[in-house]
Amino acid sequence: MTTMTIHVDDAFALALRSFADKCGLSINQTVKNMLSPLLGLSTDEGKTSPYADLVGALSHSEANELRKAVEAQHVIDEEMWA
Repeated sequence: MTTMTIHVDDAFALALRSFADKCGLSINQTVKNMLSPLLGLSTDEGKTSPYADLVGALSHSEANELRKAVEAQHVIDEEMWA
């Protein structure tokens, strides 16, 4: 694998970072996903994970609601495990 560096202006960097965040991807993966079809290369989209059907199923607000709803599950009940 090769590492590449590109020089972009601040507005471009901000827009790219914002787009990547909205997609839930790294900047690197976002750039690869954007450029691969233009270069005639396949992307990792064909690969599936056990959770592929869930990716993108919730909006950000729905995901936040779900996180809040299960937040209590992340607290250890000291009495139960004492």
